[in-house]
Amino acid sequence: MRRSLLFFGLRIGSTVLATVWSFLLTYTLVRQIGLQDYAFLAAVIAFASLVLQADLGISVRLFGRMRQNFVDPTKGDAADLRSAAVTALIGYSLAALLATLVFTLVLEIWQLGPVTHGLAIILFFGGSVLPLPWMVLRIASNAHDQYVITEAIDCGRRALLLLLTAALAYGLPLLDYTIGFLLLWIAALLVLARLAQRRFGLFTGTSIRRGWQVLREDGREIAGSASLSLSDFLIYIFPYYALLAAKAGATALIAFDMFYKVTRFGGTAFFTVTETLLPHQTRTYHAGDTNGLARLMGLSFLLCAGPCLVAATLIYVWGDEIFGTLLGHPDIVSAQMQLAICFMLFFMMLKAVSGAVLAGIGELRPLARRASTALAAMLVFAAISGISGWSIDIFVTGYVLLYAGQATSYFLLMLKVMRGLRAASPAAQPA
Repeated sequence: MRRSLLFFGLRIGSTVLATVWSFLLTYTLVRQIGLQDYAFLAAVIAFASLVLQADLGISVRLFGRMRQNFVDPTKGDAADLRSAAVTALIGYSLAALLATLVFTLVLEIWQLGPVTHGLAIILFFGGSVLPLPWMVLRIASNAHDQYVITEAIDCGRRALLLLLTAALAYGLPLLDYTIGFLLLWIAALLVLARLAQRRFGLFTGTSIRRGWQVLREDGREIAGSASLSLSDFLIYIFPYYALLAAKAGATALIAFDMFYKVTRFGGTAFFTVTETLLPHQTRTYHAGDTNGLARLMGLSFLLCAGPCLVAATLIYVWGDEIFGTLLGHPDIVSAQMQLAICFMLFFMMLKAVSGAVLAGIGELRPLARRASTALAAMLVFAAISGISGWSIDIFVTGYVLLYAGQATSYFLLMLKVMRGLRAASPAAQPA
């Protein structure tokens, strides 16, 4: 329990640091490079986020298998699973490097973006795709109950990054900032890899060939995980591309960027809670303890309700002042957009609490079906919105309503799984 509380405290620290960093960077860059160039940088970050989906959900599936093996060593082979994790780590590191090279070529060939900040944008992109290998190291460590040390490393990286961003606000050149941004990610990766080797021998006795075989043998479940991961990611990020395709303009793109940043703060805050409780929830599930799992689910909802209520209140009451100060323009984020943010935060909480448990116990394919259906509906809606020339406010309102349907379906699936667990519990069987 002490470790869980320490982890929870570190997660809160990381969430606060990430939120302050995101808005401080926006505040600084809008004033240093202007709204037009900042809109381009927002599109670059969205593309970097797309690259992160090369993970294909393998890390989520690996966590489920490694966690099950750690809790019950008779389930699976530890050496095979370590080999699979190392194989994925090497593949993702190469994918991050290749993506950065391709991005550099695209900028050079088509002369995209502000020429004066070209190298800085490339370095920022390079740092933004390094969470790809980080995810594998993180889940492998967390599956072995090393979640405190992984979070401590990430929290330290975020603290240093915030200091670096403050220096940018006080005159540090953008190029120097992006060099520091990249080096902080590389240092965090190296430190966590070293600790993973010392704590549970991640790289000991591993074989890339065997790791590849393990991943291929688990292809059916990985396909479900990949579908879930890609669909879930695109649900959050595709509006950037939809707005660009519809030529909605820099103002609409920045308005959605604010919607995305605030709601992703909510997502990060909810993830803080769900990741803290997930080790305990998976233990109770595999032990068939329905009542224990129900209590932990209730606690998860209760803890998530705090940041949800605080963020929604701030946006609903002081939204004009917050966005006006941040962007230097008071009418970019409308009252309707602010209300949509408040509703989105609630449904993100519903989805985060339900989906975290379901993914952690391996219910990936049912989640994937729901996510892909929601994404298809959103893409159709986006096409209709673009053709009809609807405003950014109408587009985001429809987007939130469709998201609400997906979140509700996750919650209903969670209730179904818990009913099934209760029915299968020995205590529920007749004498």
